[in-house]
Amino acid sequence: MRFGKYVVICAVVMLLAGCESASPVNEWGGIISPSVLAEGSLRYYWHYKVGLEDDESGRRIWRLDENLYALTSANRLIALDAAKGTYKWSYPAGSRVQKVFAPCHADQVVVPKTTGIAELVKPNPKNRLEPFNAVIINTVTYALLINRDTGKLVRKLDFKFSANTPGTSDGTYFYVASVKGWYFAVRLSEGLTKWQMATGDLITARPRVFGNRLFIASQDGKFYAINPGRDKDRHAWTQLTDAAISADFSVDGRGCFVPSQDYRLYAYDNLTGSELWKFVTEGPLRKPVQVGSQTVFQYSWRDRLYAIDLASGRKRWDTENGRTVLACAKIDKATYAMVLTDDRQLLLVHEILGKVEKSFPMTGLDLFVPNAVKPVIYAATTDGKFVCITPESVKHLTPKMLKD
Repeated sequence: MRFGKYVVICAVVMLLAGCESASPVNEWGGIISPSVLAEGSLRYYWHYKVGLEDDESGRRIWRLDENLYALTSANRLIALDAAKGTYKWSYPAGSRVQKVFAPCHADQVVVPKTTGIAELVKPNPKNRLEPFNAVIINTVTYALLINRDTGKLVRKLDFKFSANTPGTSDGTYFYVASVKGWYFAVRLSEGLTKWQMATGDLITARPRVFGNRLFIASQDGKFYAINPGRDKDRHAWTQLTDAAISADFSVDGRGCFVPSQDYRLYAYDNLTGSELWKFVTEGPLRKPVQVGSQTVFQYSWRDRLYAIDLASGRKRWDTENGRTVLACAKIDKATYAMVLTDDRQLLLVHEILGKVEKSFPMTGLDLFVPNAVKPVIYAATTDGKFVCITPESVKHLTPKMLKD
């Protein structure tokens, strides 16, 4: 009996010893360990495992304002609280065979409780839902207007065209482009098309709304600024590049930043359309531009990732194997761009000088959110693990901090 007890005690000791000596990567289910992150003054702020069906996997992730979204192989849209890492809701965006595009947000949306000719002809102010914050996600044939706090479907907007892009919204209309180079203003209230306009070629870049204007890029090489509220003469200005514009552009108060396949990144004044600067690369620009607080980041196809001074359009630095910026954050009084390479290495690059301070593999992570502004990395695995990584100096994330 004593010998038996001795064997059991030894087995327990060996088991505990084995646990203590196990790799930190294994303790975290195969993803990068906290000790490796700590080498770059980073940490896991939260991590969460979403329940997936046996034949379901994660395909894409996005962060919009306070929510982190995932789209699965079953086209199920899952929402997490981006600050807390808690589950909020899920909704079937489409069948497995449908194409589902990236979602967009609209704040304080007001729509009627019911739809119909009477409401359209003579709107009743009393027949209104309370204002709500919406997420809108579209397929080729329809868009879903969802309360992003509750996950409740408010409207299904059926298209009379075939959509070819994600959409954007000003809270009244949903703007989306079709496969034939047309773009449409669809009412959120009942799904009817207010107006439609044409470009000279296919549209693949997401439309954008900023400052009461709608911005459209087309593979005809043109970039359009539209006044969507007008009944006619909606064109505010148009700029022409020397090749197709196929990648997503960015618009904010500082300008329009437009990547073209003519090897150039253009910056335009969003009010007048005048050219602020242009930056020449050594490859076509087929990936979205990323605009930070001081720096514009652009990957040039089969070339490299460029960091460009936002004000002057001059190159700060470049990295041949860099692909996407996952975060920009202050660490030890300096600001770093956290660059994901083509072989899943994370580079901590001094934003101004371009010096790589740290490099480590993003082991086990499959999906990443591009981000050139916030001091936070969001990533996931295809089997449903979600992680939020921040600098150790970030003590508390809030929805206000994450507002885009």
